[in-house]
Amino acid sequence: MTRPVLNPHYRLVFGLSADPVHAGHIEIAVQSAGRLIERGYNLTELLLVPVYRRNPVGARKGRLPDTYPYRYEMCRLAAGEVAARLQRDSVKVLASSIEAELARESDRPNYTAETLTALRAGSPPDAGLIFLISSELVSGPNPQFGRWYRPDAILALATLAICPRPGYAPNDDFLQSLVDGGADVIVLSSISPPDISATELRAKLRAGVSPLALADQELLIPSIAAYLEAHDLYAGSLGRHGHRQCRD
Repeated sequence: MTRPVLNPHYRLVFGLSADPVHAGHIEIAVQSAGRLIERGYNLTELLLVPVYRRNPVGARKGRLPDTYPYRYEMCRLAAGEVAARLQRDSVKVLASSIEAELARESDRPNYTAETLTALRAGSPPDAGLIFLISSELVSGPNPQFGRWYRPDAILALATLAICPRPGYAPNDDFLQSLVDGGADVIVLSSISPPDISATELRAKLRAGVSPLALADQELLIPSIAAYLEAHDLYAGSLGRHGHRQCRD
């Protein structure tokens, strides 16, 4: 379902709430990058992009800007882990603050089309973008991706790479319609990252489960577990007081 690789090199963009960053996110990044490289995509950069302000902004999403510094730091720690597991010196793995830069001075949410536009403007002319999403967003009779802000612009700016999520089979007719419209779509059907729920992790942390115990269960990586423990996130002030509480 892909067109020939046209760009000499690519930046892989993985957007996430990072609330918290868990072992599933790490595996998604590592496995997706590995499969893309195997398919002939010359990746030179992998960007972990924590959202600053979720679209749509509502009661459940409105506190994300308050927690951004913690979520960005978790992405920075995750980037080091991804790089170590990927073991490819040619691929730089970085946390990106682009969505904070775009949204911090306004009351508007982050829109992927605008994020990719900014990343495209900051990329070398011969570098392409690959935008990594979950199959959840392209599943069902009316896929969420089709209802995003300017999906046409997203597809004009980047190759769309789709990571499987158990229980969310891609809508093949929908994907074919994207390809028929000129999109470059890659379904990474051969990868199998663990299906870990950030919502369930937050519930465990707020119930008093130690982040270090969750690391022992391989739900969190050790560096992020230590960070959560040191800053008393979720179980402490972030979990008890609404003005600093992380949400999906």
